Amino acid sequence: MDVLLTVLGLVAGLVLLLVAAAVVRVVRLRRQHRRRVAELRPEHTEQAVLFAVASDRQTQVRGIGSLLLGPEHLAFVTLVAGRDVVVPRDTVTSASVSRTFMGRSSGQDLLVVTWEREGLGDAAAFQVGDPAAWRERLV
Repeated sequence: MDVLLTVLGLVAGLVLLLVAAAVVRVVRLRRQHRRRVAELRPEHTEQAVLFAVASDRQTQVRGIGSLLLGPEHLAFVTLVAGRDVVVPRDTVTSASVSRTFMGRSSGQDLLVVTWEREGLGDAAAFQVGDPAAWRERLV
């Protein structure tokens, strides 16, 4: 019986340690995310999901983060660093609302933004609360 209680105590301690480590990681990720968002000096920001980026045809991994509109940039800052999309506002060529992008469909409207930089075009689609309002901000 004593062995069973010892094992259960060790397992419970390990679970608590793992939960504490996860909480610390989430807090750190959120703090880093807020710092990266603030660096871009956004005029408007909203939680969003990166649906896809046209030039990233191979992975097409969705990302959770914040869509920002600042005086100089439209940016998507991921919650986990490494996949941010930053587009100078003066390179944006169009913004539209659609339910499809790159052959994939969505159950809700997407904000689709296209831009051209140094002669190369690209596009990205974002899931936001009000894509039409974002389109108006960008036009």
